[in-house]
Amino acid sequence: MTDQIVYEKGKFMVLPFDLKYSNSYLIGTFLFLGLAIVPLFLVKPVLAQSLEPLNLRDMNMTISGEFTFASVGDLMIRRPASQLADADVQAALQLISEADLSFGNMEGELGNLREFEGPLNGFMGTHEVAADLKVMGFDMVNRAQNHLLDSEVAGMLSTNNLLDAAGIVHAGSGRNLEEASAPEFLELPQGRVALVGMHAPIFPEHRRLAATAQEGNLGGRAGLNMLNYSETILVTEEQFASLKQVRDQFQEYRSNYDNPRPLVSNESANSLRFPASSSGRDDPMYRIAAAGELPGTIDYTLNSRDVSRILRSIRNARQYADYVVATAHIHQSQSVLEQQHLSTMPPAFYVDLAHQAIDTGADIFVGHGVQTLRGIEIYRGKPIFYGLGEFFRESLWDLPAVLGMVDADQTSGRYQFSRNFGNSTQSLESIVAISHYDEGELMEVRLYPTELGSDGPDSRLGIPRLAKYDKAREILERVQRLSQEFGTNIDINGSVGIIRVN
Repeated sequence: MTDQIVYEKGKFMVLPFDLKYSNSYLIGTFLFLGLAIVPLFLVKPVLAQSLEPLNLRDMNMTISGEFTFASVGDLMIRRPASQLADADVQAALQLISEADLSFGNMEGELGNLREFEGPLNGFMGTHEVAADLKVMGFDMVNRAQNHLLDSEVAGMLSTNNLLDAAGIVHAGSGRNLEEASAPEFLELPQGRVALVGMHAPIFPEHRRLAATAQEGNLGGRAGLNMLNYSETILVTEEQFASLKQVRDQFQEYRSNYDNPRPLVSNESANSLRFPASSSGRDDPMYRIAAAGELPGTIDYTLNSRDVSRILRSIRNARQYADYVVATAHIHQSQSVLEQQHLSTMPPAFYVDLAHQAIDTGADIFVGHGVQTLRGIEIYRGKPIFYGLGEFFRESLWDLPAVLGMVDADQTSGRYQFSRNFGNSTQSLESIVAISHYDEGELMEVRLYPTELGSDGPDSRLGIPRLAKYDKAREILERVQRLSQEFGTNIDINGSVGIIRVN
């Protein structure tokens, strides 16, 4: 019997025990007491101990000695790179290899391209990549990300098997929900490390990536540890009135159909759902913005069952590990007016989720997903990276042809646009964040800017290089500005950013 953590109205609460099993537990307890004739006074101390509130338990990091943890964002890697003699590439990879523990988000799939029997779709890398990541120094990776099933379940299993063979711990995916949501562990000289991975879907169709639970003889569906949500868009009172008028006018035409949709009515006096599809599954919700809220902002409501499951996994990890890493692949923006993949400010639910992950037992929270950098927060002495960009960003195999990059009549401007994947050069800039600890206390975080060859040869595009001085300062100053919202001070010393904690 364990406590249950639930999410309600923006707050996480710990219930005394799992209500789903309360009846069976009580019946079993009475049967046990009756058959074994155990005195009640012997049982009470056990129950009292098991129901001890979470906030009374030891949530401190217990990793020993000096310890360094290197965090990067997305590993969109298609082929080996550790063998390159380029000094700037090796300087970036040296940061990974010299850390006691190194982590990244394994974006895409891996397989033997000549023998792989599944569909070769999306971001599929060669089977040598897993071993090469280990050579670079990567020890742990997240697998809960939107490209998990590009090559269907066969691609997911192929990738996970190759990572296992290379000795890289991975979390966030599995053959069912139990596997996908479970923490995974790594044994180090300094102690035991746990990893919990999660993903919030970008588009409604990505919900199919979610793993499902085992039920009786049903084995569950393979997939990832999903964090579902619903959205409400904030509007002004005038905009709300206009939307309501159009919505109500739509209803006047319902009589033209034999089987019209049920009437869409206001959810409340200041909110409405606007019909946008015949199914109604993804009809947008609108709400009048309160004082201080900006129209266009997206108000996210997280799925309470998903939140409870994720926090329970983090809590379990805390009980069995000396250092707990929580990681999330999240693209969501604050507003409908932002480019989703280039949103520099994390939405409110993301900040709240990161805080609650640490409150539940995580020692560090590493975010990735957006193709740009976001700010850094030190919360209760523990680092939160809301977006570390993309450490590797190699393209789909067929992307150069699809985008016309190899066409004879390609103009230089259009070529550069296609070469940068249609985004600004910010999507080709990243950070290696190295957190330094001493006897379980975070001392400082050092930030090393990297860039992915936006002005280099095509053969090196997407491979990390330590950024030169001017570019490094530009990247650090941007992260410095984005981190000020969280009260984080970043000192820039040459080409390195430093967050001093203790």
